[in-house]
Amino acid sequence: MKEIRDIKIDLLMGNKNPIVDLFCNLTSGIEIINCDVYNEDGLEFIYHKYGQWIFYQDCKNEKFWTHYYRYWEILEKEFSMEYEEIGAITKLLVEEALKREVTTPQIRPHNLSCRVEEALKREVATPNSLCDEIPNRVEEALNREVTKPIFDPKGNTIRIKDALKKELDI
Repeated sequence: MKEIRDIKIDLLMGNKNPIVDLFCNLTSGIEIINCDVYNEDGLEFIYHKYGQWIFYQDCKNEKFWTHYYRYWEILEKEFSMEYEEIGAITKLLVEEALKREVTTPQIRPHNLSCRVEEALKREVATPNSLCDEIPNRVEEALNREVTKPIFDPKGNTIRIKDALKKELDI
């Protein structure tokens, strides 16, 4: 496999390599969490980015899976690589870049994807930000304060801006 040899040389020499660059782009900011998807012994890991899993590792059963659409398919299409090439390159890059010992990866089966998604949702709480709360608070304020528009003598609708400010504490 010419690509593996080229990647190893490029990594040693510090040269740019489009496959390595794409891998780094796909995995930059990746987080690894310990979870229980199938086993209760804590030997399972989900590699995720922005709450979307990319890799799943079951150390007990020596399995390493990749998400097809978030990883595997991108390498297939971008570099016209074969199954074995993607597996070997992924193993090399995960071990080199992420410093994790893994088996040669496989594409995840559909039922695994659902279980990994459920475990990830359980383990990683979605942060609640002020931006998430403001629309709900505006809606509540509007439901309480707005009934029938009141018109002034000139025909303009009186604004309820003060009422909204009071409710939202802006």
